[in-house]
Amino acid sequence: MTSAQQAIAQFIIENSDAVAFMTARQLASAVGQSDAAVVRFARAIGYGGFSELRDALRGDLLDTQGLSGMQAQTAGQAPQEIHHQVAAVSDELIKKTFEMNSAQVFEAVVKAFINAERISVSGHGTSYPLAVYLSMHLNQCFDKAQIFNIDHGDLAERFRSVGKTDVFVGIGYVRYLPYTIEILRHAKQSGATVVAITDKLSSPLAEFADLVLLSARSGASVWWSQAGTFAIADTLISICVQAEQHTAHHMRRSDEMLKRLGYWESGGGGSRARPPLAHTGDVSAANKKRTI
Repeated sequence: MTSAQQAIAQFIIENSDAVAFMTARQLASAVGQSDAAVVRFARAIGYGGFSELRDALRGDLLDTQGLSGMQAQTAGQAPQEIHHQVAAVSDELIKKTFEMNSAQVFEAVVKAFINAERISVSGHGTSYPLAVYLSMHLNQCFDKAQIFNIDHGDLAERFRSVGKTDVFVGIGYVRYLPYTIEILRHAKQSGATVVAITDKLSSPLAEFADLVLLSARSGASVWWSQAGTFAIADTLISICVQAEQHTAHHMRRSDEMLKRLGYWESGGGGSRARPPLAHTGDVSAANKKRTI
């Protein structure tokens, strides 16, 4: 390394939390070097530029200090700045996610869904709503998907019937919660096909997976965007919908049940459907009981 690069490296080592939120110009000013010297340093240590190096530092900050550490570093950002930042990060994450996964992997996962007798989706913590989203839409397509989480309290009984005709999908990212990992471990031991949606091939979820879909992540904002995971879920669901011979019947039945339950409303200004699963009289009676 040149003396300039050594100075930059030393400053980053001693001030990594602050550098994670600096611009190249700010870092250059802090060490008394040029902007170009900072960019050359980042490339010399294997990054495409300073922004990639900064994202890596932010990712490490999330891993070691959590969201509270990120929040402390990003305090004071203007709402307009956050608005543009979130849009840019989401676009970049979706682009990177598709670059990280081949079309063949998506097709292989959907084929596993089609051939399975049952699809179980597991996700805990912030991955839970993603698991619900994917499970709900897979159920609309195939009528055989379920959430498989520890909070149901009956894992031993549910695992009794797991076998080679099952597919398990586990969703989890850095600071991996052990519940999803253990569910995938036992699913694999029971002979199920395991799909991991995670952030890297070295993830503990990937260790038990037959198929891995990678979701790009970024430390470019205080909140860890799940745009990449939603892109994966939407792609899987879209491919499933195209398998018309397997999904058309179930989707028609879903539409019929939505209408019968009163969930379906047209946007044409016509009459509104009655409140789901309740008549107006039932609601009035319930209100009267509360006042007694």
